[in-house]
This record gives sequence, structure tokens and C-alpha cells, in this order.
Amino acid sequence: MKIKDLPDEPPKYMEGIARYMWRRIVPMLKENSFANEMDKTLVEALCYNYRALRDSAKSIDEHGTQFETFDYFTDDNGKIVDKELKAIKKNPAVDSLDKATKNIRAISSELGLTPQSRADLLKLSDPDDDDEDSPFGGDDDDEF
Repeated sequence: MKIKDLPDEPPKYMEGIARYMWRRIVPMLKENSFANEMDKTLVEALCYNYRALRDSAKSIDEHGTQFETFDYFTDDNGKIVDKELKAIKKNPAVDSLDKATKNIRAISSELGLTPQSRADLLKLSDPDDDDEDSPFGGDDDDEF
């Protein structure tokens, strides 16, 4: 059974920035890694986590890392007459950004997209030279 390449086109249900990421990352994977169709779920997860990262960053840009909540006081007609600071809360997008970043890093490593994982993959692809360059000689353990 031959393992298929990753498809160039993202799944039909994938939208927006996730589709963009698929089209950006798949050509690199095809050219520089061992990724194939069996890794499709990982690539999808990478794309969706990238979308979560971008959505979270947009929320932080628009609303900041923290926001104030208020209690509002109204008159008998429902008109706001006063407000009092209730709490300062963390924007939930901060946690989402952090989680998406960690997920992207882990998935990227699995797919060979980080410098360390690429170096590890290159080591796997080099044929074993039987320690000929070793200062201790070959692996002739029979001599001992």
C-alpha cells in the first residue's frame, strides 16, 4: 500500500485563516519533511491552532490583556446615573493565545517544522556509518 502525499488543497470545511495556513504549510512539508497523508490530522490541528492564535491576538489588540467590569446604577427611567468599578479581569484570549502557541510548537515539532526537529529528522535519514570515524574504532565487540 502506497502512502499518499498530503493534499495541496485544504479540506472543504476548513475556512479563513486556517485554509490560508494549510496552503502555506503543506508545500513546505512536502518539500522538507517526511509528512504524508497520515499526518493530515496533525496538519489540520496546526492550522486550527494558528487560527486560534490569530483570533486571540486580535482580541488582545482590541480589548487589551485585561478589562474592567462595572456595576451600573440607573434611575427609575432606566437611565444610567452612575457606575462603580467592580473588577479587573484577564482577557480569556490571553489563555487561548498561550495554549494555541504551545500546541503549535508541539505540532510543529512533530511535523519537523522546528530547527531541532529538522536536525533530528536529518540524523534519522543519514545512513549509519558503523562508527568508522569513532576514535575507539569499529564495533567489534568480539575482541574483548
